[in-house]
Amino acid sequence: MIGYVPGEISFFDDMNGTEFLRFIEKYRGIGSGNRQQELLERFEFDPKTKIRKMSKGTKQKLAITAAFMHDPQVLILDEPTSGLDPLMQSRFVELVQQEKKRGKTIFLSSHMFEEVERTCDRIGMIRRGELVAVDTVEALRTRHLRSYTVSLETEEAASAFAKDFDGSQQGRSVTVSARLSLEDIFMHYYGGEQHD
Repeated sequence: MIGYVPGEISFFDDMNGTEFLRFIEKYRGIGSGNRQQELLERFEFDPKTKIRKMSKGTKQKLAITAAFMHDPQVLILDEPTSGLDPLMQSRFVELVQQEKKRGKTIFLSSHMFEEVERTCDRIGMIRRGELVAVDTVEALRTRHLRSYTVSLETEEAASAFAKDFDGSQQGRSVTVSARLSLEDIFMHYYGGEQHD
C-alpha cells in the first residue's frame, strides 16, 4: 500500500537497475503487470546499468520507479527530485498531479518551493522539529498579505502608480498590497521576524 522514496537512498550496488526492480517485484509480491515500463519510459531510464555506475539523477529515477511501480495508495517522498534535471523534475510533478487525481495520498518533503506549489494541496512548515503552519498555499498567502503606502509628488503620478500596481489612491498617496512567495512565507516561519 505504500511507496517510499527516502532522502538518502541505499541500493545493492552490485546489482544493475533491472535486477533491483526484479528484486522489488519479488519482495512486494507484485506480478509483471505493474507500472514499471510506463515509469521507465516517462523518465527515459534504461535500468540495465550497474547501480554503482549510475549518477545521482539516474539512481533517483530508479528509486522513483521502485516507489510508484506497484501503484500504491500512499506515497511518502523525501526530496524526490534531488539530482533530477529540470525536464525530469517537470515529469515528476506531472506524475504526482496524475496520482493525486487518481485519489492517492502523497506526503512530499521538499525545499523546492515551485515543486511544492505545483503538487501540494496543503503545506506544513516545520521549524526546529515542530509543525508551525499547516494550510493551503492560498490561505498562507492571504494570511501573509502585506500592504504598503507610497506618497508621490503629484496626484497625477499617484493616479498612474495606482493604475499600474492595482492600488487605491487618496490624494498623493497610494496603498498597494503584495502577496509573499511561498519561499518568503517559509523564511518568515523559519527565520522569524527578521525575514518579514
